[in-house]
Amino acid sequence: MRSILIAIAALIIGAAAGIFAYTRFVPPPNDVIARAQAFEGDRDYFFQNASELYPTRTVSGPEASTPLPVVDGVLEGFTYEHDGETRMLADMYTDMETSGLIIVHEGRVVHESYGRGADAGTRFTTWSLVKSITSTLVGVAVADGKIDNVDDPLSKYLPEVAGTAYDGVTIKQALQMSSGVRYDPRLWEGKMDDTVKFMTKSVISGQEPAYDVAIGFKRDNEPGTKFNYNTAESQVLLELIRRVSGMNAAEYLEQKIWRPLGMEHDAGWILDRSGAEGAEIGGAMFNAALRDWARFGLFIEQGGVWNGEQILPVDWVERATVSDEAHIKPGEVHPNPNRGYAWHWWTYADGTFTASGANGQTLYVDRDNDIVVARASAWPAGYVREHDDQSYDMYKGLAAWFAREDAGSVEGDVSAAEAP
Repeated sequence: MRSILIAIAALIIGAAAGIFAYTRFVPPPNDVIARAQAFEGDRDYFFQNASELYPTRTVSGPEASTPLPVVDGVLEGFTYEHDGETRMLADMYTDMETSGLIIVHEGRVVHESYGRGADAGTRFTTWSLVKSITSTLVGVAVADGKIDNVDDPLSKYLPEVAGTAYDGVTIKQALQMSSGVRYDPRLWEGKMDDTVKFMTKSVISGQEPAYDVAIGFKRDNEPGTKFNYNTAESQVLLELIRRVSGMNAAEYLEQKIWRPLGMEHDAGWILDRSGAEGAEIGGAMFNAALRDWARFGLFIEQGGVWNGEQILPVDWVERATVSDEAHIKPGEVHPNPNRGYAWHWWTYADGTFTASGANGQTLYVDRDNDIVVARASAWPAGYVREHDDQSYDMYKGLAAWFAREDAGSVEGDVSAAEAP
């Protein structure tokens, strides 16, 4: 995405003055240029400071938060095998451009480390990892009785999609990226023209609301028959959340998840334009501290329950994280045949699943083994197969480590994490 977006910077510069004359939402030309150029600049700075360049809505945490308990020494000596070689967690930083890594086992932090200028207070941009937060908010709306059923057509709640490519598409089909809408059909070849259009018209230049851009794409296939990764599809779901809740998405997230879970830091959700009318970007550009990514992952690992309160429908996580239809099973949706798809979560054949964002942003959940891994990275490309494979080997190594016969006797020293 970075190389493609900077390639259009010259076009944006030339058009910015004319655009500004026609709409009050367009930011000053210098801002537009800076936003486009950020994709080609220092990845570490951009990924750790994205909210400084774009209009952002704050997701506030509670006045007081209790950090997750920390257990020292549990992973002392931990190694894993990859490509015939023994690796350590430190290799995640030298081999895979890792900026932060947190491992949670049985609700306790057993590893936390940072690099590349980041620390526990850094708000990392999630990129597409936020898609899984967007889908979870759909689940909250179901639990709240604001959405009757995920098999309802989107048009029941968004009547303006009648006559568009989303006419007849159900909420579930949109969650599965299976609307049939044409969007970046050659994505895995590095062709991202539709993503460039979506991002440029909305968040970079402010020419058009992101939702309006999203429902303007055309249909290629019958709904529910073919997977097609579509960031604009997440924007349709984001608008669904805004519409049924009567709130902006940041406020709904704050009230229903961020504060109830006791997040340690405020988060920032980037908007398609400044002001009260701006809408959050449903499929990218959410910014939060890694500890709070991990806490969200633990919430999902526990089935949508926090401190005894069932926030999500009781069966939501089970349904949302399983590739239960042939066209979204592992081997059908991704260059890595080990990956499948569910309701805005990537799945693995072994039943584990992950929220993933470009350049190595990851929230991995293994419910069977009570493991959550949150990792921020600055990979040199949006997707690196070697890094993906090594990550999976590390996850499997963790499961094996915790399953050792003497694991129950290795308690370590428990302490409370110190909030920065």
